[in-house]
Amino acid sequence: MNIEQNTTPLNSITNFEDSLSEVNPELATPLYIQIREHFQSGIQAEHYPVHTRLPSERQLAERFKVSRMTVTKALKELEQQGLVYTQTGKGTFVASRQKIDQTLETLTSFTEDMADQGKKVTSRVIKMGIEQAEEFEANKLKVSPGTRLFVLERFRLADDEIISLECTFIPYALCPDIEKNYDFSQKSLYQVLREKYFFQLSVAQQTVEARRPTPEEIEKLQIGPTDPVLSFTRTTLNSQSKPVEFVKSVYLGDRYKLRIMLKPSAQKIQ
Repeated sequence: MNIEQNTTPLNSITNFEDSLSEVNPELATPLYIQIREHFQSGIQAEHYPVHTRLPSERQLAERFKVSRMTVTKALKELEQQGLVYTQTGKGTFVASRQKIDQTLETLTSFTEDMADQGKKVTSRVIKMGIEQAEEFEANKLKVSPGTRLFVLERFRLADDEIISLECTFIPYALCPDIEKNYDFSQKSLYQVLREKYFFQLSVAQQTVEARRPTPEEIEKLQIGPTDPVLSFTRTTLNSQSKPVEFVKSVYLGDRYKLRIMLKPSAQKIQ
């Protein structure tokens, strides 16, 4: 997660950190569990602010007077519990406890979804411009390869925390000069499409896949190669059933939860 992180040394944050001491080898509880439970209690009591960087494994091993292997095992279990996350070359950080909870029932934008949950929505534009459609995107949009597309790639943030990496493709003929007139780090793309280009978004075909991140996603999202992500692809159709938008999104698996409403078919359920 490429987000603002608190790098204040652990033992200067609150008095709770001053209580860190070596573990007790005389106890029946394994040493790594004693270390894990220390951080569990501190994180759950909010003594460790979200995104605070913990001391390095070497520093913790010295403080607790244990091997680095013991510290590594404790931190790995904390990560599996979703209490911390790691960034290669940067360290281990306290994770946010709250997941984004989205219901898949209606065709809405990320901005609308987050606003409904009372979250501040922002974006960071990675690239914006006109590109020629490659075969994959052309097939999704039912256009010829080489067709000019408006391409917008952004980080999507909720309460200043990166939630997803999103790339949108729209036939440029449907939204001429859109790249010249709008700041999509602040503006909702769907709002512009509806109000300025009179898009009538009727229905969307969406797929969701849980998987490991690609090398490009690892680099951009600053996550590990084994961190789970939710991969979305969506083709949006207008009222004439013509594709007008194709979106590829990758959501951080530890920050996003989907809720799907299931309804019975016309036949009576036995």
